[in-house]
Amino acid sequence: MTTNNEIEFKQILSESAYNDIKNQYFKETSPFKQTNYYIDTADFKLKDHYSALRIRVKNNTYEMTLKVPAEVGLTEYNFNVTLEPEIDKTIYHDQLPDEIRQILMEDFDVKDGTLLILGALTTYRMETSYQNELLVLDKSEYLGTEDCELEFEVHDYDEGLQKFNDLLKSFHMTHEKPLNKVQRFFNRKANLA
Repeated sequence: MTTNNEIEFKQILSESAYNDIKNQYFKETSPFKQTNYYIDTADFKLKDHYSALRIRVKNNTYEMTLKVPAEVGLTEYNFNVTLEPEIDKTIYHDQLPDEIRQILMEDFDVKDGTLLILGALTTYRMETSYQNELLVLDKSEYLGTEDCELEFEVHDYDEGLQKFNDLLKSFHMTHEKPLNKVQRFFNRKANLA
């Protein structure tokens, strides 16, 4: 298991802004593919607590991550698992890593057998170092739509925000905090229902 505090800034991009940033910072970088399978209860107990549970499939490995709000950013609990995700599959407590199961039961009152894999989002991601931080360029496909996003993972909130704003300004953009991927996924799912 790894636990870390994630501090990141995000910006939704138009296709032309995506291409401009790609040409400037990712010209020599090839994208890699990862698919997130999002898990929640039918009544969205995790979403209602601004939390998210997913299984990420990358290079034929499965990583389960629970993200919960922290004082600054999010706390992530990451575990390698063998649970192969399938849409509409029920997840039982005995299939969860102990720490995740404990948080879901105690903090969110998630009952056994109420977690479902509600859908998948596939991202084509590129990563590079930018001013000693991690700059990430994503193109994501889910539920019949596609979006582009810039992420900037930083060590210090204030310093990172300044660097991110300066970067956006160089592309004539102003930072507008978007919904995260899981929120965009669930909003799209609700609109399709």
